[in-house]
Amino acid sequence: MRYVLTIFFSFSFLTGQGQTIVSNDTLQWRESRPITWDDFKGEPMEGLGLAGEIFCMNLANFERPNAFQKTKFKVVAIFDRTKSWIDSNARTETGLIYFLVMFNIYEVHARSLRRDLATSKFGYDPTPLFQEKYNNSMTNLANEFNQFRRETKMGADVSALMTWKKRVEEELITLEEFRR
Repeated sequence: MRYVLTIFFSFSFLTGQGQTIVSNDTLQWRESRPITWDDFKGEPMEGLGLAGEIFCMNLANFERPNAFQKTKFKVVAIFDRTKSWIDSNARTETGLIYFLVMFNIYEVHARSLRRDLATSKFGYDPTPLFQEKYNNSMTNLANEFNQFRRETKMGADVSALMTWKKRVEEELITLEEFRR
């Protein structure tokens, strides 16, 4: 079955100057709590030729109370339940695996960013280097995400989907040290 989906990337950068508005009905990535079809609470959009849509984002911020304290970073992969939807006739096991791999890709990039931030020297003002690392992470995420959609034919190629599933799970294990 072919899954035609639209993905919205929200490259949100949180600082003291501004914040992204995030729904109250979100899930942070947790291995013990994978997404289920019940988490897709958005209203299906008819007439678009889409079977479903997922809305994920990686949020990142930092806190440095003063120049004498170490900068603390927070990076989290989020699934927005109110903006994610699926046509009730399109709910299949393969379709759910496709969305699970998508959300796992976000977590891989969240962990990679945590690793990059943990191993960097930020100096007096962490803002420019933090923003550079965040932007690079979002570019890498977008590139991998597009490659995933292309290689799996948006979920239609089950063999490719299972290859990606295994690959992403291995990446999560490799980055286990940087799990939140």
